Amino acid sequence: MSLTARTPPHRVAVSRRSALRATAGALAVLATAGCGSIALGGPEEYTPPPPGIDDIYRAELIPLLDRALAGTETVRDTAEPSAVDPALSAALTALWAALPIQRTALLTGAQQEEEIDAQDPARERSAPARLADAPADLSGLLATLVALRDLSTSAARQVSGSLARPVVAIGAHTAWIARRLEDAAELEVVSAPASSEEIVPVRDVPDTDPPSVGAQTDYFTTLEQAQQEEWYAGYLHEVLASRARDEAREDHLGLVEVHRARAEELERFAEEDGARVIPRQAVYPLPGGTLDAQLTGQLPSLLATGLMIDHIALTGAAPFERRPLSIAAALAEAERLAP
Repeated sequence: MSLTARTPPHRVAVSRRSALRATAGALAVLATAGCGSIALGGPEEYTPPPPGIDDIYRAELIPLLDRALAGTETVRDTAEPSAVDPALSAALTALWAALPIQRTALLTGAQQEEEIDAQDPARERSAPARLADAPADLSGLLATLVALRDLSTSAARQVSGSLARPVVAIGAHTAWIARRLEDAAELEVVSAPASSEEIVPVRDVPDTDPPSVGAQTDYFTTLEQAQQEEWYAGYLHEVLASRARDEAREDHLGLVEVHRARAEELERFAEEDGARVIPRQAVYPLPGGTLDAQLTGQLPSLLATGLMIDHIALTGAAPFERRPLSIAAALAEAERLAP
């Protein structure tokens, strides 16, 4: 005879039903207690992570490019053709052509696909014209371009290397075109770009999606190239100074100091970071072996163009704290090309 009493079958059934009711009630309480919706057998609702620093700057730069494009179209459309200086018209046309390309360069792959799916790959040119805050005259357009240049400068200091390169290129182009427009319109409203000492982080970088830098080999290669070209530019401006007089001579001598100071700073970067140091040479070969009158006139622009490209490349490859020199140099060389 068993000493343990057996539970009748009908009571077992009642107990199981009670347990099921209790479980269902507990789930209902959890759902109404701020724990979010719970779908039995389904995935939890996806919450995207907060934007990283690259996305933060993209979200600020793209609307500014749209405003600049809208303002460019307004200035072009409202100007009297007979009263527009050819140099001003050419600068506006160059800006109008460049801005959509720059905007596309900032889009992520997903953003580009969204615009293609919407049959609006680069936003119709008429769309920016509807912006309420678009500049209405040339002075307003120049102010927008200065804001774009300065925001690009700040962004290039903090974003990932792959984004820093197109961003600083946008900043350099904007610095160049703003000076062209200012000179053509005989205005004096464009401030100087930031110096390397003034280019500091201005945004908090979220921990969720930190920016990245390029490979060390790319950094060392571009750093070596920039050293070489800065030393070379200093030497050639010294040669040009020996052939010039008065103010032109002083301008060349001033650039000698600029390029040699940059080369020395880049040399310090190389020493501290383990890259190859490029020493200054006493003599460098002249382009083509000699300088005729035509090459003498072209050489400053050729040097400025090459250095701008070198520093844009170095900005994209360098660690964050090494970028300010090259960002400032790229903008300065771009402005030198404006006259």
